[in-house]
Amino acid sequence: MELSVFLKNCWYVAAEPQEIGRHLTQRWIVGEPVVLYRTEDGQPKALEDRCPHRRASLSKGTLVGDEVQCGYHGMRFDTQGRCVHIHGQDKIPAAMCARAYPVVQKWRWIWIWMGDPALADEALIPDLSYNDTPGWTVVGGTLHVEANYQLVVDNLLDLTHETFVHSRTIGNAAVADTPMESEVIGQEVHVRRIMQGTPAPPLFKRVRGLQTIDRWQLIRFQPPSSISIDARGYPAGSDDISQGLRWFSINAITPIDERSCRYYWTITRCFDLDDQALSQLIHDQILATFMEDVEVLQAQQKLIETDQRGRPEISVRADLGSVSARRVVQRLIEQEAQPAAGAGHA
Repeated sequence: MELSVFLKNCWYVAAEPQEIGRHLTQRWIVGEPVVLYRTEDGQPKALEDRCPHRRASLSKGTLVGDEVQCGYHGMRFDTQGRCVHIHGQDKIPAAMCARAYPVVQKWRWIWIWMGDPALADEALIPDLSYNDTPGWTVVGGTLHVEANYQLVVDNLLDLTHETFVHSRTIGNAAVADTPMESEVIGQEVHVRRIMQGTPAPPLFKRVRGLQTIDRWQLIRFQPPSSISIDARGYPAGSDDISQGLRWFSINAITPIDERSCRYYWTITRCFDLDDQALSQLIHDQILATFMEDVEVLQAQQKLIETDQRGRPEISVRADLGSVSARRVVQRLIEQEAQPAAGAGHA
């Protein structure tokens, strides 16, 4: 049984809402080209970015009303991918269709289902509701990372690296020195690290003037690649949010192919909601933090690809969350392949 490299029957983030409008935008997602656009009434739509005629890129064409017109020979396709016009002939071959993908705008992002459209259920979109919760304010962005998406997931599930990579913003010795706990709940992985009476990291000092704190990192992985981190820092011995810090680091990683991905991120906080200068500070500092991750991960990807000895990775206790997440995704990929494998033996 040959397995797919990626899970397909699931939701991935395809774009930020402002990126998609009355124009054609190409995205590569799990190794497949997709063209995204909005209809005249503002609904996001997605088709395979290959014209079924000669495989030209539909994204290099134009929108005619709500129809995508191929820029090579002018065939037009409706929002369901059906060809509705061929210049110079009336009869349209039934097979002249471009694949249409289910898309939904939710939690401040546009999501796409790359698998069997009959299985696409909006209820299966990962719960990232803090991106849209009243009483919270959001900053964020998107990064292109030249590394396999699972390396980014690993990075977010094991925050030990904060001590060594992010010492200027969110890291200090307490993160690496404090053991973490991990458990699998259904298809989710939860990681928990609590640090009591620890010095506040530099960014916590800048944002809230904190000094000695009790600090929480509560991480939730939802397959295939969504991670939310409930990060809290309160004056030691207190849980008074008015004096402390609480934000969610919300992350959705979309594979482009086996060697690259798009990393969608937000920080959503519940304090000083109208302080625009603070929002800019948090955005800039977190972006700088994530760019430190990108540098590490892209170098790691290159070294993985060039290691010809095929040595197995050696895991330690802090890897438990990331190893569990990989196992969850692999199990789901194997389950997804079962019907196809069964049909092949019929």
